[in-house]
Amino acid sequence: MDRTACINIWALPLQLLMRRHPEWRQRPVAVVEQEKPQSPILWVNSAAAGSGIRPGMRYASGLSLDRNLCAGTVSGKEIESAVRQVHELLADFSPGVEPSQDEPGVFWIDAGGLDKLYGSFENWTRQMAVRLSREELPASIVVGFSRFGSYSIAKAENRVTVLPSFEMEEVCSRKVRLQHLGIDPGLRDRLEKLGIHTVGDFLDLPQGTIARHLGQEAWTLYRLAAGELSLPLQPRMIPEPLRVRTELEEPESNAARLLFRIKQLLDPLLMAAADRSQKVSVLRLQLLLEDGDRRLEQIQPARPTLKVSVLLDLVRLRLESLSLPVPPVELSLEVEGVSASPQVLSLLQRNPRRNLEAALRALARIRAEFGPDSVLSARLKSGHLPEARSEWRPLEKLKAANPRSVSLRPLVRRAHARPRPLKRSLLESAGRWKRSPGLGHLLGYLINGGWWSREVRRDYRFVDTGRGEILWVYYDQKRRRWYAQGRVE
Repeated sequence: MDRTACINIWALPLQLLMRRHPEWRQRPVAVVEQEKPQSPILWVNSAAAGSGIRPGMRYASGLSLDRNLCAGTVSGKEIESAVRQVHELLADFSPGVEPSQDEPGVFWIDAGGLDKLYGSFENWTRQMAVRLSREELPASIVVGFSRFGSYSIAKAENRVTVLPSFEMEEVCSRKVRLQHLGIDPGLRDRLEKLGIHTVGDFLDLPQGTIARHLGQEAWTLYRLAAGELSLPLQPRMIPEPLRVRTELEEPESNAARLLFRIKQLLDPLLMAAADRSQKVSVLRLQLLLEDGDRRLEQIQPARPTLKVSVLLDLVRLRLESLSLPVPPVELSLEVEGVSASPQVLSLLQRNPRRNLEAALRALARIRAEFGPDSVLSARLKSGHLPEARSEWRPLEKLKAANPRSVSLRPLVRRAHARPRPLKRSLLESAGRWKRSPGLGHLLGYLINGGWWSREVRRDYRFVDTGRGEILWVYYDQKRRRWYAQGRVE
């Protein structure tokens, strides 16, 4: 069976807080949502848990149990940065790494075949544990067979475990106490009142009563534990930093001309940030001077933005205040992004950067220089044959682009102006033609007719030539030969 490993960085936000306050290491510590008495507690260390403090309690309730309780907040930005750091570290040990979207610090890794590469799973996990310890991020690592099984054991045991069989994973998983899993504290408390303390106790409940009496979250947990919702590993790529660099043709000391070059670099960076559903929180400008020295300037807007005018105004102020001994010969920009709301992204789509008026003026100049037939657009029309179903007409107006997101990119059929006889080399390989995937419902249709001018009988199909291209071809029954009507991209 495929092997799946789960890495659980124990209470990652709590470890980030302890790293920030090393003087708290011997005291009870909790991560709270806000630094207010009624703010809920999110994570606790072992000292706080020993005093009876549990996630879901209010900070004031925790203080009533232990007056020495230390608490603080950890921002989403800190957590996101730490998750990325661990993701990059784990990517050195396996190409398939999936960070949990619900629990920061939980990662699943495709472990298939890595025992042969590292000699054994024990050696592989030992090296991972050492690397994580160097980053002051101790973790439990479990090499198992299923997503939930490896996850539940990694949440319960603070050690490295390699399970020898699926049956052993199932036995160990059923013994895990529900308080170790990242479930809602309210659901956890309700189950404990019913005397249900372990995953095994939970799985022994009658299926038909769970959703009705305990709610949808309990039903989802039940299906995960039973293996009914076991999804395959979904590795995620580490996004490349949004960075661009350019060399200046000659040393440039004029601030206005430098600002113009920076704008040329900044526009595509902002579009790339928008594609990632991010706004720019920090812009880093690095100048390589003629003498080899480097100057790094950091520009931070009042709030994250995607407006080029706001960022350029701040860059202009910074450039005007700089006093460089020699002019720069190279520019590089890097943006640091934060998540943008869907409303911001829809606003960008409603207000595109393309200037329709400027485009129409440019097309008018082309027509004036090369004639009225130099700017045309394709239009559909009624016709019996494919080559007669479109025509070229003068372009009268230009519409704004209206892109829409699609789950599956559509195939595009490119038709030749006139059918082309198939080359001899393709005809010789016709016996190896395959049906094209995704076009099966369009295979083997006929076009018959043309009695009013010239009789036509064509047998159309889409074929994969095995050379990396999909052709739209037909066999002409009257001429007894094959033609290419177009191709599919």
